[in-house]
Amino acid sequence: MKPAPFAPLETREALARLPDIAAQEDLNPPPLNQVYVPLGHQRALSLDSTLVIGMRGAGKSLWTAVLQSDKHRTFVASLASVKALDKAVVRVGFGLDESNTRFPNAATLATLMAGRVDPAVIWKTVVLINARSAAGEPAPSRVDWSAAVAASVSRPEKIDSELAELDGKFASDGKVLLVVFDALDRLGAGWAEVRTLLTGALRFALACRARRAIRLKFFLRPDMEEDAEIWKFPDSSKLRHGKVELEWRTVDLYALVLTYLANDGQSGKLFRKEAARFSSVKWVATNGIYTIPRSLLVDEDDLRAIVEGIAGPWMGLSKKRGFTYTWIPTHLADAAGRMSPRSLLLALKHAAVISLDRFAGHEYALHFEAIQQGVAEASIIRIAEIKEDYPWVEPLLEAARGLSVPCDPQDLTDRWTSDRINDVRTAGAKLSPRRFTTDLNRKNTVAALIDDLVELAVLYRTDDERLNMPDIFRVGFGIKRKGGVKPPK
Repeated sequence: MKPAPFAPLETREALARLPDIAAQEDLNPPPLNQVYVPLGHQRALSLDSTLVIGMRGAGKSLWTAVLQSDKHRTFVASLASVKALDKAVVRVGFGLDESNTRFPNAATLATLMAGRVDPAVIWKTVVLINARSAAGEPAPSRVDWSAAVAASVSRPEKIDSELAELDGKFASDGKVLLVVFDALDRLGAGWAEVRTLLTGALRFALACRARRAIRLKFFLRPDMEEDAEIWKFPDSSKLRHGKVELEWRTVDLYALVLTYLANDGQSGKLFRKEAARFSSVKWVATNGIYTIPRSLLVDEDDLRAIVEGIAGPWMGLSKKRGFTYTWIPTHLADAAGRMSPRSLLLALKHAAVISLDRFAGHEYALHFEAIQQGVAEASIIRIAEIKEDYPWVEPLLEAARGLSVPCDPQDLTDRWTSDRINDVRTAGAKLSPRRFTTDLNRKNTVAALIDDLVELAVLYRTDDERLNMPDIFRVGFGIKRKGGVKPPK
């Protein structure tokens, strides 16, 4: 039985008004009514979680911006029942800010490293200066990082003593200083520099575990956490033991979209009224902001009914083409099953615009053909992101354009000519393929390149050892697969 549709025009227009889906590029958080906290992210926001691992678009920079905003942090502490955040004073130890005031930028870090300074001392200095500010000392308008680090090098006992005093002051005041580190791929111009600086920061984080009220939190990409060289220091396993993954379940992705719709300035009231037909749970506002009822996240049947009321039950005229509720996230996931909220928002926004233009008379807000095109658009954007983060991926997968997957590894590697491999070396000047460049046993081999692509979840191996590619990458690279979404023309 097909679900009754939501008001199609109003819902379609609201989806077309979804916010711009660009990556977080500064420390300014989004409006409070666009903040949704997945249940699985509550541990990531805990003051005691030092390592938080997330793919691009999973929310690493978003949570950094939210945590360092007093207003947003208070809102999240209440919304997600992370009460300890109320006692936190948050500073950013590295992130999306080139001003060189809160922390040294990449150019300054390069200068400091040229002086052969222990990187752990650099980060100790950063934390000390932020601790002084958090304790009430006037923050300088400009920090001379070279002089500050030199003072730490020349007077290590004095610096340690001052940090201990500040730690005691925070503890006696019932406060915790949380220093957050994000955008760590921007620490240096190359992987070697990034690795050295990050290892120094993590070494210092390990030393801070003994303090009472100073905590460090690192938002890391999966490839950083998986790089064994970064963790070659004593007792590093103590940091990795409590790592938290920034995962987005299907229910969380849809809950984020519904949060936007419920707070839409033009049709939010109508949406909340329509949603009441599918669930007895009422949306309740706090300070004018509607948050999704948690019961919808527990009873997925009600959530699915709402999604199907918006997008219809099937990806065609019958269930033979797939069920919309599961089809969308399946086609947006990477090979590890990870999904980016940015990809879903982009896909639905694009689908709404196409539905307005081509399917205005459709009974549901989103037409299934428009959803397919939205997913194709999300694939193109996701590929642009991975090209930016890992430029060496592009020459390898562009060589596979027109290939059909699943395929034998040889079918793929035969397309990797010597010129393509040279392009990989050139493109990998910043963040190079890890195994291809550092594995002593397989360095410079195509087998290492395949494993690097598998590690990035761009490829995966089937049970019979063939190579396959998830649709989020396959479609944008024009790689064929029977039964898949057709590559855009």
